[in-house]
Amino acid sequence: LNKINKAFSKFEQEFERQPTTDELAGLLEMKSEDVAYALQIAGRHVSVDAPFSGDDDKNSLLDVLQNDQQPNPDQKLMGESLKNEVANVLSSLSEREAEVIKLYFGINSEHSATLEEIGDRFNLTRERVRQIKEKALRNLKHAPKTKRLKSYLG
Repeated sequence: LNKINKAFSKFEQEFERQPTTDELAGLLEMKSEDVAYALQIAGRHVSVDAPFSGDDDKNSLLDVLQNDQQPNPDQKLMGESLKNEVANVLSSLSEREAEVIKLYFGINSEHSATLEEIGDRFNLTRERVRQIKEKALRNLKHAPKTKRLKSYLG
């Protein structure tokens, strides 16, 4: 396999193209089937920095590979835009209604709050918090600003 790789690289440098299995077999005095099998098993390693073609093409595999370690800039921008739109929509509610909706759905928070937790915070019964939440959702359903959020739903 090492001999095949060396012969492959040497041929590639000399003729500026990849050799066929027959050409490699001729250079190495091996059967074409054996060379093909060895190449199939080994595969070729590709440098992520190498340009796609020998032309003036400056793009490499590194330019088009997705990086899962960093967030997609478009997603970050969409997230910020969505946050602003939600804040804009919630501004059509009363302060208490907006706060109940934010707490209930966990907006600007790590987790959502139960009706009872929200009631404790505002010194209200769980039923009263539910009524405020339902009224706020009805108001949001009919608010013209809410239509802008539909574009984020796909």
